[in-house]
Amino acid sequence: MMKRALMLLAASILVLGGCKDKKTSNNDIITTDFEMPMPSETPVTMSSLTEQKEVQWVEGRNYRVTVTRMAVDSLPKISDEIGQKYVDNQVKVTVMRADSTVFFNRTFSKSAFLNWLDGDYREHALLEGIRFLKAEGSDLVFVAWFNYPQAGDDEAKVLQLSVSRMGEVDIKPFVDNDRDDLEQLEQE
Repeated sequence: MMKRALMLLAASILVLGGCKDKKTSNNDIITTDFEMPMPSETPVTMSSLTEQKEVQWVEGRNYRVTVTRMAVDSLPKISDEIGQKYVDNQVKVTVMRADSTVFFNRTFSKSAFLNWLDGDYREHALLEGIRFLKAEGSDLVFVAWFNYPQAGDDEAKVLQLSVSRMGEVDIKPFVDNDRDDLEQLEQE
């Protein structure tokens, strides 16, 4: 009986010893090789986009505002931090009267906005687009977006572009008190 008790005690000690947690070392360093992604040889282009909006403007007359973004291969390419090239865009803004006559028709590229962009945006940002914002007094008000390729909206540079009832263009920095109009535009 004593022999049996000793064997049970020894077996219990072995079982309990085997269940003991292994001490892990916090000094283990796990590394993986990071390979910088290789840029594609083909430049990346944004898709073409057309937006139309019917607007009541000067003296309550109806106008159709059409804004078309298109990637243009002949424009200087933009490169990101890994050397991936991107095709910049042009945006055509057309305003037609109710009788289908053209009041305003102009194509904008980033070069039209250079006075309002710093050197980094001139060199590394794309003209993402222009969108109609509102008819205000004697002006049609648009916003123009510039951003680095693949960047979020937090890094976007936004400018205001206005077309007067005489067809004159005015570009200036976007004013923060117009943010409500911009947020409403983004929800549409």
